[in-house]
Amino acid sequence: MAVSRPRAVIPYTFDPESDPETEDTVASETPPQQRLLQDASEWCTCGNCMTMPTEGENVCCRETLMVIRRMNELPDTPTCMIYHPGLEPNCLNPYTLQNMNNIYRADYGPLRGRTIHDRYRHLAYRSFVSWCWGYLGRRVRVVIPSCVGYARSFLIWLDNMLASAHPLTEAGHV
Repeated sequence: MAVSRPRAVIPYTFDPESDPETEDTVASETPPQQRLLQDASEWCTCGNCMTMPTEGENVCCRETLMVIRRMNELPDTPTCMIYHPGLEPNCLNPYTLQNMNNIYRADYGPLRGRTIHDRYRHLAYRSFVSWCWGYLGRRVRVVIPSCVGYARSFLIWLDNMLASAHPLTEAGHV
């Protein structure tokens, strides 16, 4: 009689692997420099970026190849990724984030040591990267555009949800 051993959870097992042909490169070949010292309006071309805490995070959606490709899929290319009609349902919708949280918890365990704000921001990041780049993984980390990282609609929604004791914040749902 064979004894079955419990299987260990192996993170990133079912995440698609990166595709070297679609690796992201910044549209301008020179990396952004000294953007921390500048106002976002000096380097942002979409009009919605905010200065981020580190130099590498100060990137506009119109400088990120994979984001540009996603925006160019539309007949009328939006001026900024935050205006893409797929951003809210794929990355910011509260019910999508609740489902992402359930999937993440089933695959990797709970997101520990994070507030609901941090959990949903992390899940929105993962969803955005998966949607634009087509993969996720332990060694695959990308910088998302400043405008998307601080999408005003997400921050407004999250603040309203937390202030109004939205049903998704009840125990067992997040």
